[in-house]
Formats: sequence, C-alpha cells, structure tokens
Amino acid sequence: MFGSAAQSYDDQAPEFKAIVLTMSDSDMYPLTEPENMPKALLPIANKPMLWYVLQWLEQGGVLDIKIVTTHEWEVEISNYVDVYKGIANITVKELGDVTESADALRLLAPQIKSDVIVVPCDLIVDVPAAHFLDMFRLRRPAISTLFYEVMKSEGGGGSSKARLDLPCVGIDQPSSRLVLVQDIEKKQAVTSLPMSLIRRFPSMVLSNKMCDSHVYVLKRWVLDYIVANPEISSIQDDLLPLFVQAQTQPSLLESNDISKYLLSRPARHVDESDTSAQFGMPDGAGLGELDNSDPLKVFAYIRRNGIAGRADQVPLYCDLNCAVARIAVDTRVDESAVLAQQTQVGADSMVGPSSQLGDRCSIKRSVVGAHCIIGKNVKIINSVIMDHVTIGDGVRLESCVVCKLAKIGDSAQLKDCEVGAKSFVLKGAKRSGVTITAHTDDDEDATEFV
Repeated sequence: MFGSAAQSYDDQAPEFKAIVLTMSDSDMYPLTEPENMPKALLPIANKPMLWYVLQWLEQGGVLDIKIVTTHEWEVEISNYVDVYKGIANITVKELGDVTESADALRLLAPQIKSDVIVVPCDLIVDVPAAHFLDMFRLRRPAISTLFYEVMKSEGGGGSSKARLDLPCVGIDQPSSRLVLVQDIEKKQAVTSLPMSLIRRFPSMVLSNKMCDSHVYVLKRWVLDYIVANPEISSIQDDLLPLFVQAQTQPSLLESNDISKYLLSRPARHVDESDTSAQFGMPDGAGLGELDNSDPLKVFAYIRRNGIAGRADQVPLYCDLNCAVARIAVDTRVDESAVLAQQTQVGADSMVGPSSQLGDRCSIKRSVVGAHCIIGKNVKIINSVIMDHVTIGDGVRLESCVVCKLAKIGDSAQLKDCEVGAKSFVLKGAKRSGVTITAHTDDDEDATEFV
C-alpha cells in the first residue's frame, strides 16, 4: 500500500467497481472546516489520505474507481484526481447530501455492472488488497468485509479522545465466516449466544477488540437488493447485521425477500481441489474446506497487529500519521527543506518540501508539512503540522494538530490542542486541551498549560 502500483490498466471489463466514499465528517473538526481542506485530502505522512486508498486499490488490480463526494468538496477532489499519478480509471461523482453508504450505492447502482468494493477515504491498512480480494474470489460470498485490531495509541490527537464502540464479533475460524456482529453495552458483562449458533459453529471465536474497517465487497445481486429495500441506509448498521443473521436463520431469507435475489444470482461451479488461489493470506483468512451448501455467506478478513485504522477522528488521524511516518520509505527530510544548525529531526518524523527550521529545533514523532517556517528553539512532539504554517521562536507543541496557514506566536506552549486553518495563537500563550480557530477569541478559550 505504501509503494507504487505495479499493474497496468487494460480495456477488459473490470472485475470490480470501486466506490470510494469521501463524505463530510463532523468528528474531524476543525480539520475539515472549509478554510482547511476536504477530509479526503488531509495529509498523512505528507500525502493526502486519498492517495493511500487509491494506491491500495490499484495494487490490488482494482482499476475502475468512482469517488463519491459532496457538492462542497467536488472541485477540490476533482482537482486532486487530475494531478494524481496513478494507473486507474478514476471519476468523481457528487451525490449532494447523501452520507450513508447503502444510500450512495442505491443511487449509483444503474452504473454498476460488476461486483463492487466499497472503501472509505480515510482507510490506512497494510493488508494487500489482493489478499483480501482473493478470499472473495475463492469463496464467492454475498459480502466480504475487513476487521482490524485497534492499534496502540501514541497519545496524540488534540483536545478530544478517540471514541470506539467496538462490537462483539464472532468468526468461524476454519472458514473465516462472519457469524455474529452484536453491539454490546460497556457495562454488559455477559453476551448471550443462541445454542443453535454454537452448535453450528463450534470453532467460533469471539472478540470485542475488532473494528469494522467499512471495507465491503458485494456481489452484484446485493446491489439489486439494496435498490429494492430503501430502508437499508447503511451497509454497516443495516445490511451487514441482516445478512449475518440470515446465514443461520433461514426464516429471515424469506421474510426479508433475500431468497428471491439468491435464486436470481448466476451459478458458479467451484473446484474444491483447486488450490491455486490459496496463498498470501497471513492472518484471519481461513482456508478450510469450501462450504457450498449455504445459499448465503458472509466472510471477514481479520487483521491483527500491523498498521490498520481509519482516520475518522482527530486522535486516530494523529496515530496514523505517527505510524505511517515511522515506516515511510520516502525521504524523511525533503531535499528542498532547510535545517539550521543543531536542529534534530527524529527517525520517526518527517519534514516536507521547502520548509525552514531555525537553530536548535527538535522534531520528535511528528510530521511537518510543506512551506512551513519554524523559528529557533522550537520543540514539536507527537504532532501534525500542515502546510504553510508559521511557528515563532521558543514554541513548544505537544500532541497537537496545526492546520494550514496558522500562525503561532513566540514562546507559545500548546498541549493537546487543535489549531484551525488561518488561526493565530498569541505570543506567550499557554493552552491545554482546547480548539483554537480563526472564528474564536483565543483569550476566551484560554486554559492554563499543565
């Protein structure tokens, strides 16, 4: 995912149509304010997060890609696609105020003739797309999805803490079938399971430490089902739980009209002796005997350890910046950047093009964007500094996010703060756990630095 695509686009009918969702996200305030940039273009290790998704798809051979966005961000995302150097056929579609995944697919369904892969714009994952898609190719389920184990936080992320409501997930280990997705209350000590489920899948493993990546591969007939059932708005909240339950409750196939679409799907013979596709699945993708007896199947790829996450909250965005910067193969300090004497940039940090750092600066576990001007004796720890930021002498930033064109006065000390685009932090200001924007009075937002 972090390299260059090695395949080329051809004129054959695509196996998959990729839908990349780039909707607005209030949980990313103030990073996604109009003065800053669309969420899909927020930098992770000095590349737009959308770059990682497009590379992931291209490296998996998915070369027919449609980016879905809002009217507010259509122009900026289209401009980025125009300069993006990739090999896929990429188009951008504005869908107005639509925010839910299934609602978007319903509008796009007439244009989709193949199976479809739905991907959020904020996904960073080191699982090769080909590994994930191979499970779908081999098993041919109605839906495949990807769950990942939550990474350990670096402790950054501004004034808020990440909120993760993790479901109870049940996976049948021999087959990788997703057989349970159940929301649980934090105070709930016991999860009840039907005996029929336990008898059917005695090798089922339960976990409440897995996140849904919101990556879904759907058979084409599933789109027809979504179109016919407008009450299904979200794949995660509506479609996936229904299909998971219907695997083991045949009555749901009839009562929800799923059986009608199962009967209309094209037949496909699977040679169980063919092991040519059984490779490259390191974890969470069981390759036991193929089970063709069930009419409806849902599978899950489980990613443990490694780098996997969604930048859908400010703290998670910061964690992914740290994680990707640590393993990035790009030059850590761009050749056009200027570093003064005794300035140190850690091996886990990056400095973008044309940035200037004064004497005796220290950059640790941080990413500094392009065209930044940083004064003398500045310490930046566990932070993300976007493009065209000006930082005065003697400033200390710890666990902060500073958006583009912001200015921070001399000797300011910020900890656990977000600084919005075009904002100004006063000289000598001490702030902790606050959000500072161009529309707020910095004095009113002031809290003592601890």
